[in-house]
Amino acid sequence: MKKLILKTALITLGATIVALVAIFGLMSLWAPATMMKFTFSLGLDSISGDYAYQEYQRSGELSYLARSFIVSANAKDDKKAEKRFELLYADEEFESFCNEQDAIQLTEGVKINYRSYLCAEAVRVKYRLSAESDWEGICQFAIKETDPSFPIGNPVVALATEAIADKNSKFCEVLIPYVVDAEKDFDKETADYRYILKFLNELLEGAYPSD
Repeated sequence: MKKLILKTALITLGATIVALVAIFGLMSLWAPATMMKFTFSLGLDSISGDYAYQEYQRSGELSYLARSFIVSANAKDDKKAEKRFELLYADEEFESFCNEQDAIQLTEGVKINYRSYLCAEAVRVKYRLSAESDWEGICQFAIKETDPSFPIGNPVVALATEAIADKNSKFCEVLIPYVVDAEKDFDKETADYRYILKFLNELLEGAYPSD
């Protein structure tokens, strides 16, 4: 009798597990946005980002693609992040999407430019993946995507900060001429501009020797 009860319990447990796996699989296939929120609530950020990307593939909504990129960039899953950013940046609706996000954020009291934020994350990713032959292009991208007013958290600041933290004096030597001689004529009176240029120069002068 006990064996029969145990066997029945094991069969029931097995059937339940199979059903749960099936439901999970169906939800992943048909409702990735729901799974994105569910996995995010569990602290599974990386998986949540992948579900966001699946939802983008299903719906074409750039908000999900942007979220999947940000999650990958923050996790330093750089190859995945780079591919997702390139899709986002190349989309013909990218500029209008960023403008919409700015409008939403203004109502919430957030003043950081959304496009600048995305591009700042992108240059960090590009830098971490780069070979020396890529450096000129990365610097040019950061300059292009940084407003002349040199706002807080712009792509040039993000790129310089990444290189300084990496104690990469060779990269800083490439970056400085772009920052100083930028055609955009950056506002050189901003605190961020002065501090970044100071730290870049100090790294070149040996204030932060390589390990």
